[in-house]
Amino acid sequence: MTVTLAGITLGVTGCKGPESARNQSQSGNQAIQYTCSMHPEVVQDKPGKCPKCGMDLVEKH
Repeated sequence: MTVTLAGITLGVTGCKGPESARNQSQSGNQAIQYTCSMHPEVVQDKPGKCPKCGMDLVEKH
């Protein structure tokens, strides 16, 4: 009986670990977007200059 309970405990704990790590990695994969302070409709996936006014793009929050 003790061996069975130990196996169940290890099995349950083992299942939670990878699930938690998977959720963290998925939330960490969110793409950062950059936008212009004066033209919020301008959105890019990398830093650079606004094509409308030439201002530096800032990270979108």
